[in-house]
Amino acid sequence: MSGPAKGSSLIHEIDATHFASLQGGIDAFLDVLEGPTRIKIPGEDNSRCRIFITLLHGNEPSGMTALLQLLQERLVPVVDVHCYLIATEAANTMPRFSCRQVPGKRDYNRCFKPPYDIDDQGPVCRQLQEDIIALSPEAVVDMHNTSGEGPAFGVITRYDRRHDNLVSLFTDRVIVTDLRLGAIMETSTENIPVVTIECGGAFESAADRLAYTGLKRYFSTLDLYALAETEFPIDKYEHPLRVELSTGSSLSFGEFPIADADVTLKTEIEHHNFGEVTRDTLLGWVKTDALHKIRAYDSGRNDHFKNLYRVENGELYPRENQKLFMITSDPVIAKSDCLWYVTRSKN
Repeated sequence: MSGPAKGSSLIHEIDATHFASLQGGIDAFLDVLEGPTRIKIPGEDNSRCRIFITLLHGNEPSGMTALLQLLQERLVPVVDVHCYLIATEAANTMPRFSCRQVPGKRDYNRCFKPPYDIDDQGPVCRQLQEDIIALSPEAVVDMHNTSGEGPAFGVITRYDRRHDNLVSLFTDRVIVTDLRLGAIMETSTENIPVVTIECGGAFESAADRLAYTGLKRYFSTLDLYALAETEFPIDKYEHPLRVELSTGSSLSFGEFPIADADVTLKTEIEHHNFGEVTRDTLLGWVKTDALHKIRAYDSGRNDHFKNLYRVENGELYPRENQKLFMITSDPVIAKSDCLWYVTRSKN
C-alpha cells in the first residue's frame, strides 16, 4: 500500500529490517531514532494496512518494547503495519524514559487539534493525522502506560462493535469518554476507529507482557472485526469526570496532611485504580482555603466536585460509591494533567 512520501522533515522513516538484529534493547532502539519516526512493516496483504502509535509520552516504554520484540522475531503481519514513535526527545531526557514531555513543551497527546503552528509538537501531530487520512487504515491503536499502578484498560470516544473489538484484543476493560483534550483517540471515526490502550505501569513486567501479546494479536488477526461478542467480554465505564487541581496549587502525598500543601493525597491512593471507593474511604486532605482549587469537570467544563466529594475536618471522602482510575502518585503529572478520573459505581 502506498502512503505518505518518504523523507518527511517532521516524521523520519526507517526500514523495519534495520531492527531485526539490533542489540541493546529499547535503549539501542531509541539511539536509532533521530526524532518522531515511522517504521513500515510489510504484511502478507499489502492492499490493506493498520497503524500502531506509541511513545506519545516519553515515559511510557511498553509499546516500544513490544514493537522491538516483534521486529526482532521478524513477525510478518497479515497486512501492512505503519508504526509511529513520536516523543523521542522526551524519552531521551535523562534519565531516559522518565519524562512524559520535554519540560516547557506541550504534551503531544494534547496536540491533535488546532492550533497546530504554535510550537514543534502541533505540526508533527498534524502530519500524523494527514498520514492516517492518506493511508486509510483499517484501525489505529495508540499504546500507553498508565501514570500510576493499576490494571490495563482501553479508552475510546465512541462505542460501537468495531471499537469494542479493537480494545478486546488487549484488555477486557474500557472507558468511554466524552471529554475532549486534543488526544489522538478523539480523531476516531466510524470508518477509521482509533483506540487508546493503557497497558499498566511503566517498567512493570505485566504491562510489557500485555503490550506484546495484544500487539501480536493486532498484527496477526486476519479480520479485526469478526470477534464474537462473548469472546472478549468488556467491562465498560462511561462518561467519566476529570478531577483536576487549579494551576499553581500545591500537592503532596502522605499519611497525614502536609502543612504547606493545598491538597495532600494518601500515599497509596493509586492502589484504588479501578477498585471501588465508598463513603468511608479517606482519599486525603484539603485545606479549607483551598477547596476552590479542586474540581471535577465534565465535558462541558461544568464542576461536579461538591456533588461527588465531601470534606470533613479537612478530610476528603466520596459522597457515594465510586470507581476511580488513572490515579497517579507522580505530583508533576497529577498537577499538570489530572488527579484522577471518576465514574459513579454501578452497584
